Amino acid sequence: MNNGDLFYICGIALALSAVAISFIGLRSKKFPGRAAPIVAIWFVALVGASTTFAVLHAKDEQSEKRAEDTEASEEDEAAEAQ
Repeated sequence: MNNGDLFYICGIALALSAVAISFIGLRSKKFPGRAAPIVAIWFVALVGASTTFAVLHAKDEQSEKRAEDTEASEEDEAAEAQ
C-alpha cells in the first residue's frame, strides 16, 4: 500500500469519525463525558496520520514528476543532437 492510499484511508476515516461523533454528540446530552480523552486522542491520531501521509504522498509525487522531467529533457537533448 502506498502513501497515497494510506492518506485517503486516513482522510475518509477522519471524515466518517467526525460525522459519527457529531451525530452522537447531538443526540446525547452527556457526551463526551468520560470518553472525552479517548475522543480527543482518536482525532489527534487521525489528523496526525492524515497529515503525515499527505506530506509523504506529495514528496513521492514530486520525486516521480522530477524523474519524468529529467527523462523528457534527456530525450529532447538526444533528439536535438541528431
